[in-house]
Amino acid sequence: MNNILFITLDSLRWDVFLRADAPNLKALGEWKRAWTQGTFTLPAHMAFFVGKLPQTLDDTDFYDHTAKRRDREHRETFNRELWRLNNPERAINHRAKTLLEGSNIIDGFRKLGYRAYGTGAVNWFNPALPAGRLMTGWFNDFRFFDDTGFSPLNSAPAQIEWIMNTVDRHEKSLLTRNRPFFSFINFGETHHRYTYRGCDWMNDREPYGDHDACMYRQMKCLEYLDGLLPELLDRSRACDLVVCSDHGDAMGEDGLWGHGFFHEKVMEVPFLIRQC
Repeated sequence: MNNILFITLDSLRWDVFLRADAPNLKALGEWKRAWTQGTFTLPAHMAFFVGKLPQTLDDTDFYDHTAKRRDREHRETFNRELWRLNNPERAINHRAKTLLEGSNIIDGFRKLGYRAYGTGAVNWFNPALPAGRLMTGWFNDFRFFDDTGFSPLNSAPAQIEWIMNTVDRHEKSLLTRNRPFFSFINFGETHHRYTYRGCDWMNDREPYGDHDACMYRQMKCLEYLDGLLPELLDRSRACDLVVCSDHGDAMGEDGLWGHGFFHEKVMEVPFLIRQC
């Protein structure tokens, strides 16, 4: 069974991803424009955690898992899914690389013998809060960086260090080293207010209201994250890798700002699957 690394880049728009100078991420393989399952972090990740990743609607396995299509003979056709819970949907005609049993995919992978490790940046992943406990309680070990000195949306270096150290301990322990792992990271730098440690605009005014400033700052946050990722990505060469955004942000289109509502720029996200 393959190890798994699942990364979400919070709030990242597809068009911002295209503009960014992000060589490490873009070298991973073919990125696709996809449509997410939720308009903000909680519903999007809850859908992801039951196997419903963003989808491209381009009739390709793993990327497009629409409920049904019909071929020229009007027969129902189904693309193969990457992960699929074997409940509550009927299994008839549905194919998946990995069929899982349980409350969600984290529970499902654990039932297959995986250890599950995760770290999240946005407050929806704060285990001290009820919604955060719902999101994080299935992991064997989960870390939310709200300690003294941490701004949760600027915690990427600590998150990367934590996940690599946790996997190192996993691989060295007599109890876990022969077991596969499922690892998850939600990065918050690309979330509004689009900041990272050391950025020039940390104390500037609110960026909503200025489309160009929002686009630029989110792009620079992605480029910052890209610069942090080489070691993690290199150590994950033997992992199945999924990277996507959970949703985008409206940046003034139709007079709208942010997310939590249906709009093309909120629903349109970058998406990549790399199988080892």
